Amino acid sequence: METVKNKDVSNLLQGSGVLYRISSFQYHETLGNLMERDVYHCRPDDSVGLVAAEMARRRISSVVVTDERLKPLGIVTERDMVRKVVGQCGDSISDTRIATIMTADPACLSPDDSLFDALSVLSRFKIKHLPIVEGTTLVGIITLRQIMKLRYAEPYVIIGQLEKAETSADFRIIKEELIELVKEKLEANTDPFDIVTMLSLVNAGIHKRLLNKTIEEHGTSPPVDFCFFVTGSHGRKENLLFPDQDYCIILDDYDDRLHNEIDRYFLDIAQNFSTALDEAGFPLCKGNVMGQNPTWRKRISEWLLHVSYIFEHQGPFTVRYVTLIFDSAYLFGEKKLFDAYNQYAFREISKHHNILRQLHEEEEGAHAVPLGLFNNFITEKSREHRGEINMKRSGLIFIIEAARILALKHGITETSTRSRLQALARKGVIQGDDAEYFENAYRVILYHTLQAQTDNYLSKKEESYYLKPRELSSQNRQILKQAFKAVTRLKDIVAGEMGELI
Repeated sequence: METVKNKDVSNLLQGSGVLYRISSFQYHETLGNLMERDVYHCRPDDSVGLVAAEMARRRISSVVVTDERLKPLGIVTERDMVRKVVGQCGDSISDTRIATIMTADPACLSPDDSLFDALSVLSRFKIKHLPIVEGTTLVGIITLRQIMKLRYAEPYVIIGQLEKAETSADFRIIKEELIELVKEKLEANTDPFDIVTMLSLVNAGIHKRLLNKTIEEHGTSPPVDFCFFVTGSHGRKENLLFPDQDYCIILDDYDDRLHNEIDRYFLDIAQNFSTALDEAGFPLCKGNVMGQNPTWRKRISEWLLHVSYIFEHQGPFTVRYVTLIFDSAYLFGEKKLFDAYNQYAFREISKHHNILRQLHEEEEGAHAVPLGLFNNFITEKSREHRGEINMKRSGLIFIIEAARILALKHGITETSTRSRLQALARKGVIQGDDAEYFENAYRVILYHTLQAQTDNYLSKKEESYYLKPRELSSQNRQILKQAFKAVTRLKDIVAGEMGELI
């Protein structure tokens, strides 16, 4: 495959002051990169005395209690040793089983969760040690002491605000304050990937808090296991400033005779949850992709049938459904339900690559890159937005859709656009120079999209994506033009890949 030859273009995209330093706190950092992998663990029947001696020898402050398959059953900390052993065991520590003093069912996260997620859990449960699991298997641990070494105040402030918030109005205030924070980060040339990750994590935190509150206020425990998942920009963890609601509900299978009772329960939860989100600043989805719509609220077996039907009976809604299915992420509840749905969907798409042609053709005809033959910007002609570019519709969407199509064709299960581009490069689908070129183009377009949003809202209270290119500096106009050229190049690669499917 041809690589980018124009080094001036690459240098222009990479050497500009608009290409961005990493912020002091990296919201996108995953726990897999930070966790301690050499975790001391023991079995429930081990004696307190032996475990305490080993902790002292290793100079560590906790031990994870696991079963024979390394599934965490509990955790014991130095504080537990002092408080519980002295208070409960007296002189008999050599005879006391560690299970008698452990804190059972410890909070756990996965290597793919973010550093911000870890801080949120540690703060919420007021703990200092967090086991990391893959599935149910212990693979690492993260501690508050490790995180404190990073010495960044910003996430603690945000998490503190989220913890104190009680009402939808409180969360709306947090969301509005984020607009000013984003403006400050843009002015400091913070990497826009990090900004959208921050927004996505904060928004996910708000969703979880409001959903948990909704269930508690219902007053009745859920009648079956369930899972909420988000889709669209929420699922890709690419929230801009004003996302709407996009969430679905998976229910564990239950007897048909219980349908009215169980479905009524989750309909009530969904309606109240959507109201709370709307009041917090997440508008109702115009496409009605919300849990109160029965299309997006059903049993796991029905979800799998739904996915198969979409692939086997292509129609006017196929493209919309495919984009929703594969831009999804777990939010709350029994994750195994989401995993079953997600894995099934990827297996099905691998058998129906013809759908990708429909996806490409419909999306190709819906938008145009705003760059003319003579390297001039093509702007809106309407009176309201004359001389402006819709940065989402005419920029971001091309890279998002191209990365999605290529990823699905090549069996890549990553969800975020940047991760998809990087995975495509690792697989050799996109050459290394091209991958860097496209990623930087995406970064530039994302930066200007966020800039347009903050400027329009703070100056005119408008939630829009429109940018006036004439107001950019000469250098930034050239950089933006090169970013749009990169989009055209990426579109050509997708078109070539789709030709192979004929």
